[in-house]
Amino acid sequence: MDFCKSGLIIAGLVVGLFLVECGASEQPSQGLARADRPNVIFIKTDDQRADYLGCMGHPVIKTPNIDRLAAQGVLFENAFVTSAACTPSRTCFFTGRWERNHGVNFNSDSAITVGAFAQSWPMVLKRAGYFTGYVGKNHVPVGEGGYEGGSIEKAFDYWYGNHRHSYFYPKRPHPIYRNAAADTQIEIFEEGAMNFLSPNDKFLSGAKEFLQRRPTDKPFCLSVNFNVPHGAGTSSMKLLPKDPALYRTAYRDVIDQIPVPPTYLAEKDIKTPKIPRHVYNGKYISSYNYVKELATLQERQVRTCQTITGVDRLVGHLVDELERLGLADNTIIIFSSDHGLLHGEHGLGGKCLLYEKAIHIPLIIYDPRLPVSQRGQRIREFALSVDVAPTILLRCGVEIPSPVQGKSLWPLILGEKVEWRQDFFCENLLTRQNYPRVEAVRSHEWKYIRYFRRGDPIEAYADTLEASIRGEEPIYEELYHLTKDPHEEHNVAGDPGYSDTLEQYRQRIRKLVVEAKGGSGPPPTIPYFWKRR
Repeated sequence: MDFCKSGLIIAGLVVGLFLVECGASEQPSQGLARADRPNVIFIKTDDQRADYLGCMGHPVIKTPNIDRLAAQGVLFENAFVTSAACTPSRTCFFTGRWERNHGVNFNSDSAITVGAFAQSWPMVLKRAGYFTGYVGKNHVPVGEGGYEGGSIEKAFDYWYGNHRHSYFYPKRPHPIYRNAAADTQIEIFEEGAMNFLSPNDKFLSGAKEFLQRRPTDKPFCLSVNFNVPHGAGTSSMKLLPKDPALYRTAYRDVIDQIPVPPTYLAEKDIKTPKIPRHVYNGKYISSYNYVKELATLQERQVRTCQTITGVDRLVGHLVDELERLGLADNTIIIFSSDHGLLHGEHGLGGKCLLYEKAIHIPLIIYDPRLPVSQRGQRIREFALSVDVAPTILLRCGVEIPSPVQGKSLWPLILGEKVEWRQDFFCENLLTRQNYPRVEAVRSHEWKYIRYFRRGDPIEAYADTLEASIRGEEPIYEELYHLTKDPHEEHNVAGDPGYSDTLEQYRQRIRKLVVEAKGGSGPPPTIPYFWKRR
């Protein structure tokens, strides 16, 4: 079924259809016998740049457990998101579809239909007989009423999560966590994940309506989603005496050794803005003001290291628990982030702008069933956020739904001879927070970026899905020779010596944006004015 064309019809069925399509009746998995189907744990951080892991070369941060997953699994050195903003990117991870195709953004004032969400990787696995769990931050509105409608909570067998931001101390804003033993986000989410894995242990009290015991005769998939090192988590840290020492003292003795970006510019030192002011006025939301001065950037870098190390500690505990339960040999662990973040590069803060640090993410796939000869790989081919869904489904022996646009990464992991993408399309359609509309194509050698007029954030969103396809002209262009200019310092779009390359990428992006849209029908969304309430 083409959910782009039929999403509005499907949405009208809401709860009844959701129970059918999202797993009320179990269907057999395709390709693998029940005993052979692997368990899946997907761990996603928030706003984590690719370079903030030991295995990615960070000289200070300590991430031994995540590094061990990379050493015994597969590390994708060139992993990128196709949308560098929370809600659209997380929907891309769920569905394997570009934002231009799924149509969910802060601007869109809409939620993804229950029919389209039924094609997300957790729901497809649920129909194939998997027990599904969700822990932590959700930033994807689903079904009638969006976050308030309760559709996504009912879709998962085990739900221990919250909508929008979790913050560092999530108990006050989110009652579901109030009976947890811990007070800090990472440790509360660890309690939820451990409770999911250990069905014979005591349930977390106060949330039983969302928690089912994991049956031991079913494979499972668990998604653990953090709100760190995102500023909502790190800026709300209070360094309380009862907080774990990690979040009070770690890394403060080496603050001067944490690398400052080579292109960092304090606000006072900006003479010529990176992007002309008629394209982007450079005013970002206050959450990113810490990049304006070196001292406040360094404090945020410390908190970023602390919270990522906290996540790493949770990863180690999860692995230990899998060993204790006898599940380690058949559980795939995937680690990634919803996008990166600018730390003052070129005097810029935040996300959405399609420079390398905003779109480059960590991606590790650990499968204990891989032969020794295929472990420890560092793959340089492009891996995208939209590839995660088909990668999980294929490895679980489940058919990939037709709306999925990404590609399974298993041929690369298994060393098969396969033609692979040499470039990719990415986009930013979020303009609520003052960002411009941006589209880009990134190859191994070049990046071409084009900017468009913002328009009204709400009224213009539906039109922006096809505006450039219809021939809207950009108001500004950038071209970077990444092999020679990895920090994107020298825009050569206006250099006559690069006119042929510029035209080549202009033509290429015109083709890729059509492929990302995936047809002329409306996106699978329903109105949900969640930002206007």
